[in-house]
Amino acid sequence: MISTGINHQVPGTRTAPIERLNGSAAQAAARVPSATTLDRLRRRKSESKSKRLAIADALAQERRRVAADIHDLIMQDLAFALASARALAGDADGTGSLASSAVAAGERALAGARELVSELVAQDRKPVLAAVEEGAREAARDVPLSFEADGLPVGVEPDAQTLDTLVHVAREAVTNAVKHADADRIEVVFAYADEWQLRVRDDGRGFDAASAHGGFGLESMTRQARALCGSLHVTSAAGSGTAVEVSLP
Repeated sequence: MISTGINHQVPGTRTAPIERLNGSAAQAAARVPSATTLDRLRRRKSESKSKRLAIADALAQERRRVAADIHDLIMQDLAFALASARALAGDADGTGSLASSAVAAGERALAGARELVSELVAQDRKPVLAAVEEGAREAARDVPLSFEADGLPVGVEPDAQTLDTLVHVAREAVTNAVKHADADRIEVVFAYADEWQLRVRDDGRGFDAASAHGGFGLESMTRQARALCGSLHVTSAAGSGTAVEVSLP
């Protein structure tokens, strides 16, 4: 074909110069983040997440520290004073009325302190029902265990120390039934009626509770219960199984 040298162009249209097209492509390429930029953004995002996690962990640790201070420096003395006032409330020498007022004031103060502690640690622990049941079932291993908590109101939670003691007693009592009593079945009943009540009963060989002398972990359970002004009772006899009952205010 012979070229005429004539540039044919449709009327009303213009041909874009090559330079303009190249410039547009370069601008578009400049707007696409480079691999280095993407890596930098990923690092910043990761560092930001790490900082947020570190701050959240620090706040959780501070909440636990404050809760522990309230328990150790305030609640322990309040519980002791309250127990002493309750003992005086029944005296007939004229101190009963005054002691009753002290009991009422102590109960209000202790309830307020427990509420504060519960709020401080609520974000860092499981609900009491889940924690106690989980601890008991883990300790039971392959031994059949029934867990009843029909008497537990919804939304009621103990302070951290009481929760730890309830879980400890549940685990220890169930562990004793599995390791030492040769139990075939374990029953756990958990309730709350002005105080926390936990009963662990097994159908094992039993023992003479009067001569146990703190064996089978009884010392640690009793010590923790008494530290909270609670009580722990063990009922057992050879061949009749064992029942461990703890009550915590």
